[in-house]
Amino acid sequence: MKGTNDLTQGPIMPTLMKLTLPIIATNFISTTYGLVDMIWVGRLGSGSVAAIGTASFFINLAIALSTMITIGTGIKVSHCMGAGQKDKAQSYIKNGFTMSILLGILYMLFIFVTKNQLIGFFDLGNDEVELMAKQFLLISIIGIIFSIINILFATIINSMGNSKLPFHIFSIGLIFNIVLDPFLIFGVGNFKGWGVAGAAIATLAANILVTSLFIIKTRNSELISKSTSSNTLQMKEVIRMGIPITIQRVTFTIISIIIAKIIVRFGADAIAVQKVGIQIESISYMTIGGLQGAIAAFFGQNYGARRIDRIKQGYHHALLLTSIFGIIISIVFIIFPQQLFSLFLSDKESLELGTSYMRIIGYSQLFMCMELMTVGAFNGIGKTHIPPIFSIIFTALRIPLALVLSEPFGLNGVWMSIALTSVFKGVILVIWFRRSLRRMNEPQVNI
Repeated sequence: MKGTNDLTQGPIMPTLMKLTLPIIATNFISTTYGLVDMIWVGRLGSGSVAAIGTASFFINLAIALSTMITIGTGIKVSHCMGAGQKDKAQSYIKNGFTMSILLGILYMLFIFVTKNQLIGFFDLGNDEVELMAKQFLLISIIGIIFSIINILFATIINSMGNSKLPFHIFSIGLIFNIVLDPFLIFGVGNFKGWGVAGAAIATLAANILVTSLFIIKTRNSELISKSTSSNTLQMKEVIRMGIPITIQRVTFTIISIIIAKIIVRFGADAIAVQKVGIQIESISYMTIGGLQGAIAAFFGQNYGARRIDRIKQGYHHALLLTSIFGIIISIVFIIFPQQLFSLFLSDKESLELGTSYMRIIGYSQLFMCMELMTVGAFNGIGKTHIPPIFSIIFTALRIPLALVLSEPFGLNGVWMSIALTSVFKGVILVIWFRRSLRRMNEPQVNI
């Protein structure tokens, strides 16, 4: 079928790479939206960066909640494609879009009602920074429906084995965002620009464009455009499958908010440093996130077709790729932390704090990459409940570790708590999945 690919046949490594590279490029582009905003906003000062960093926690919370729908839908679609059940896949897709739109509307209303309390929780101690944070949050949350729909579109199309289309569409959105950003932030001629609000408007416009392009490009796809009735039982099945990951990601976001509350004791500049550091680090976890998405789709189709042999070989190949990439990123972060951070903030205090952040986090990059890739492996075989168990336990451990380590090491102690727990999660998840592989029954397949 046009626009879909059978991942249950052919050589494993070329198949994985063909699927992975466009997803990596797509994720990198999605990350670049934030990086572009941060580069431009960084010129406004650390206060503006802190405002975006504060508001972003609640934008990330919306994306975390959406995984309840996007992850489960992607898994069920890939299973149906592998089993040749295309009519059933159509129904899952229709249900996914219905639930995503409803979730986006409800979350937007929640933010409108509670914005003052949410931003006030951080006690930033600066009225101007708080005002900018509220402006950025309100504008960004208007576009949350488009963000969720874009993620769902990409997840579904990747599950069909076609990872190139999302890459092309997100590329157009990125270019559009890059053009709008400096104009809306700083202005031109008599137009003075809107600062932080301008960055939010540029991203909102880019997201609307991406949604429009997805709709146009898939309007003739019988899997996506064909009208089907909603199926309550399938909705429950998708949510049941997505709930563990959603709990994990929501918990991660809430813990990040608590950690930020600890960080703000060291000043608003510390929040700005963390925000920039997360944006730089996102290059590595979004890249491996591409492999995670490819593994989930590859494992999903092969699990649906009962090709356990391909799942085992695929994991070994993916772990090798992940390890090579993780080692390279760790080396770069440890050796060139100041050069990386200076692209965003250049004042002496922020640069010193940022250099320490990058170097400490650098030691955990290999293990963080191993964790993310293995999460995709668990998702592909439908065992979405296993990674959240370890993720929640060790991510929650960051809070007491941050409090304890910040006493002798100051702000660096907080960074150390993040790095240490990432190491624990990466090692344990890999061991657990390899154990699961050994327990799988491998049927005899004629090749």
